[in-house]
Amino acid sequence: MNRTRSRNLVLALAITLLGPARLAAQLSSGALSSDILRPSSASYYFISKPGELSMQVNIWGFVQNPGRYEVPTATDLVKLLSYAGGPKQDAVLDEVRVTRSITKSRGGSVEEFYVDLDNLSEVEPASLVLYPDDTIFIDHSSWVNIRDLFTILTTAALITTATAAVINATNNPR
Repeated sequence: MNRTRSRNLVLALAITLLGPARLAAQLSSGALSSDILRPSSASYYFISKPGELSMQVNIWGFVQNPGRYEVPTATDLVKLLSYAGGPKQDAVLDEVRVTRSITKSRGGSVEEFYVDLDNLSEVEPASLVLYPDDTIFIDHSSWVNIRDLFTILTTAALITTATAAVINATNNPR
């Protein structure tokens, strides 16, 4: 086996072996998967001081620290988002969904409404008020799905090309 062929074979083999490692690194860093899907990404946070009147609310989606928060009753939607570390880069803030359980003497119902946090000056202050057990969901832009798909396809193409190069190098002696 000549020197050039050996070097090409080693290079192709390295690319083939490093492709899955690159994919695993991207998955573990969250580049290919949203943090919403990782069960360890949500936690329980205590923001209230001892003895302070508090309530529990949930914040899910594209925030830095999703989870269940015990916050002072005076906490509004913007403060909760701040407690959660703020929105992630690809978060959509013009349609923040608030789900509220309304309990009545005859039973309960669920109310759902949207708040546009991109235009805070136009938001009615009443829609920023939080109630116990509210759940806030911040979605991500569709660009995240497209970007992740291209990353997966690029990695698959790299692995396929490297595998073809290894097969070609082993089958065609020079």
